[in-house]
Amino acid sequence: MVRVEREGIAMKKHCVLFLIAGLVFGAAVAEAQGRSGRIGMLGPPEEPRFSEVRDGLKQGLRDQGYAEPTMEILEARVTRGDREGGRAAVEDFLQRRVQVLVVIGSQLARLARDVSAEVPIVYLTPGDPVRHGLATSLAHPGGNTTAMTFEYPELAGKRLQLLQEMLPQVRRVLILYDPRDGSPRRGAAAAREAAPQLALTLVERETRSRDDITHGLEALAEVDAFLVIPGGLPTGHYAEIIRAANAKRVPTMFHARTGSTIEALVSYGASDVAIARQLARHVAKILEGAKAGDLPVERPMRLELVINLTTAKHIGVTIPPEVLMQAHRVLR
Repeated sequence: MVRVEREGIAMKKHCVLFLIAGLVFGAAVAEAQGRSGRIGMLGPPEEPRFSEVRDGLKQGLRDQGYAEPTMEILEARVTRGDREGGRAAVEDFLQRRVQVLVVIGSQLARLARDVSAEVPIVYLTPGDPVRHGLATSLAHPGGNTTAMTFEYPELAGKRLQLLQEMLPQVRRVLILYDPRDGSPRRGAAAAREAAPQLALTLVERETRSRDDITHGLEALAEVDAFLVIPGGLPTGHYAEIIRAANAKRVPTMFHARTGSTIEALVSYGASDVAIARQLARHVAKILEGAKAGDLPVERPMRLELVINLTTAKHIGVTIPPEVLMQAHRVLR
């Protein structure tokens, strides 16, 4: 009789422990299943940039506890200036009930906001969202948008300064920029302001079309270096620009080391992957209930100076040791 009672008590204990374990496991599963969402990603069809931003976004979301298969990222690529295509892509995202839109570029972000004032939008831009009219302030953007800005005008001056430190012989610097986009217009203006202070002369070429890129690169024959102005049309032609400059043995300064800029002589800024990974924190907060307009616009946490010594050797330049010591990465 005593034995039977003891066995009964033991069985009850096992049942209770099993029940507790089941509840804990069920809570964990429920929490994991709760870390889900559907994101729409919209941007120009420029590779490898689009894929790098997407991969950085995925990495960042995994850092925040969101991963496939419960996290779904839908993609749409729209050619720059194609407003009808952009509008159709946003409307398709809305029909598919995306919870957040991640947009590359302020122009597409504005279009997305015009289509819907409800769906939260987090976008990447090289410019100032306040000047774009997409944010009331950087601290409190307002409405249904917030942003990650990877560029600000003073960086144009810093890059010119780094060019001069590396290559004191540089006097004339070529820039190509898209005047239709506010971000590169301000970047060009900042470079224009900084150049005289460094005893440098800018050779400027506006680019509104593929032919403008080709004609603009002809000026490589009359300059000592090339400085990128991020944003707009040239973004999709970085690899071509660098190949042309390297062939002319003209040093190139870019805003970040990416798949399309890896052969540039030097870059100073934040990579698309790192920026998108940081942007994912905003996306996660929105999925958890935060309002996009309450999340402050962020800048990159870290800017990197990357120098490619293979390119330096190819174009016949020597980087001073004191500059190499400043580099975060040296590619050999």
